[in-house]
Amino acid sequence: MGKNVPFQTTASENESGTVYNSFEYRDVGKTLKITPQINKDRLVRLAISLEVTALDTEFTTEDDRPTTLKRSVETTVIVKDTDTVVIGGLIDDTFSDTVTKVPCLGDVPLMRMAFRSNTTSNAKTNLYVFLTPHVIASPTEAGDIYSRKRKQIDKLKEGNIKLYDRPMGNVPMTVD
Repeated sequence: MGKNVPFQTTASENESGTVYNSFEYRDVGKTLKITPQINKDRLVRLAISLEVTALDTEFTTEDDRPTTLKRSVETTVIVKDTDTVVIGGLIDDTFSDTVTKVPCLGDVPLMRMAFRSNTTSNAKTNLYVFLTPHVIASPTEAGDIYSRKRKQIDKLKEGNIKLYDRPMGNVPMTVD
């Protein structure tokens, strides 16, 4: 998931003064690449590559050309059929400082504080990827998995999400 952002590659001007710009579109967002290999014991080897690219809002070059921040992780795991593996570690801290002011009055030295406000924010993101491989050896297995997933999707559409299979201790399962 992501965006396709234009990056200026060249700028030229002809004899009449007309400026021509060339742009290259690059993907900005999350890219997950998985290469599976299955052995005869239904063990799955997953070569996983995850790349997160984001636009840097703090730093822009001349003419407001976009700058990107890139984080990536590559790993290989071996997991049993239908077991889940969790990949984590792509942590991001984003700090921003925003100044909002009334034009002209927000710049006057003695009146500045009355017509200006500063906002500071901090956002921390920790990306986790949960993968559950399913080895499908026959059309019957494919049909069984399809039926199970179809029932799960139908329950989600109904809005009935069951959190527990049985009551936990003295906690009631329904609320009046």
